[in-house]
Amino acid sequence: MNFALFRKEVTSEVFDYLLLTSYLKEFKKPRDKANSLIAEGKIVRIKNGLYIFGEDWRSAPLNLETIANVIYGPSCISFEYALSHYGLIAERSRVITSLAIGDTKTFNTPIGQFEYQAIPKEKFKIGINYENLKEGGGYFIASKEKALADLVYKTRGIRSLEQLRHYLFEEMRVDETMFRDLDFQELEKIAKAYNKNSVTMLIKL
Repeated sequence: MNFALFRKEVTSEVFDYLLLTSYLKEFKKPRDKANSLIAEGKIVRIKNGLYIFGEDWRSAPLNLETIANVIYGPSCISFEYALSHYGLIAERSRVITSLAIGDTKTFNTPIGQFEYQAIPKEKFKIGINYENLKEGGGYFIASKEKALADLVYKTRGIRSLEQLRHYLFEEMRVDETMFRDLDFQELEKIAKAYNKNSVTMLIKL
């Protein structure tokens, strides 16, 4: 296998086992060769059947958001990671958090921890944006309003405005100025779809 040619022809930093084995046809045991490439640091296994190029072979910085969309889906970036992305919370989330259709899952990988919180399909599809990247491609991410609603929706024990206020501004340290600038109509749409009291209270707050 000419690995330099493989690197040149594969334009994405993320690829699957089927693509990899298409370049390993000369080997009787392609899986063994794949494991050898991993041992040499040329490729890195993210999960079964999904890989990225090793650090010395990358042509561009990794985009964790795009990788999160690929690891498990349908999914979109949301919760703390999205809120940090928008500047609603100051602390950068070390975990790449996503909303997904399917099951709640966690993937511990060599490039970070990816968490997926499950939600019904009718709630998932509201308030998702597509972020285009300059180098091509992109990823799905919840709007500011949806990311905040997702966080509240999945947090137990919020039964009053005072509890919601304390959770958002004291525990999560949400920027109050940015909170007041959220799209009221967007929040109303999300609250109607989510049909949960704590999410509806976001509008009252």
